[in-house]
Amino acid sequence: MKTLQKKMTRDLQKKLLLEGNFIDVKEWQSININQEMYEICNINIEFDCPNTIKKLEKITIPNLPWAENHFKERINGKPLNPGVQWENWPYYYKSKDDKRFRSNKGILFDHTYMERFWPEKKEGIRYKMGDLNDIIERLKNNLFNRQSFLSIWHPEDQSNDKSNKRIPCTLGYYFQCRNNKLNVNYFIRSCDAIRHLNNDLYMTGRLLQYVAEKIGQNIKAGKIYVWIGNLHCFKTDLQYLKKITK
Repeated sequence: MKTLQKKMTRDLQKKLLLEGNFIDVKEWQSININQEMYEICNINIEFDCPNTIKKLEKITIPNLPWAENHFKERINGKPLNPGVQWENWPYYYKSKDDKRFRSNKGILFDHTYMERFWPEKKEGIRYKMGDLNDIIERLKNNLFNRQSFLSIWHPEDQSNDKSNKRIPCTLGYYFQCRNNKLNVNYFIRSCDAIRHLNNDLYMTGRLLQYVAEKIGQNIKAGKIYVWIGNLHCFKTDLQYLKKITK
């Protein structure tokens, strides 16, 4: 599915509004909920990534300045947990969310994107854990390689050894360079259309711009291909969804 460049997040939200169905999933972010969700499944879109931040802002409509500040936190090179920007997220309610989403007496999150971008260089089954810099170096060494996948989902996320744990919504980013353009496939298993969609697409575009800049060699940001396994909102969000998609 191709989507319009202008305010394409609104197109996706409107698609949800028009084509969605109600389902009682019982959980959200690994906590029990007592209302239905409204969802569509298996969405594929593609769009050209602008080469300027301002143009990217216009088509993704992120929560600024938070989205840009958190993107910079993600690429800072350190496996931060909890970091800083979690507290500035517009939808974080500290009085209740610290208890719901943070372990170790409300200090650590079950995961952060900084930990997944920059894992400790521990030994895996055969090799050491890789990070974002490894992906950039792999592209610098061979622009046309087919192995440049930044994995956010780790094998430990498949484990059921711990109840009520939060696991990443993003699965990973696959980079391919062709015709002097760097493209990225963004895979996200589950996405809240109100609280996360805009920011997720914006930060994917910013990551593509960043990696292209780090590669150098006159490489520009190209296409963003997105697969969303499940796009959803709460039943109580529907009136707001109607309002913003008019």
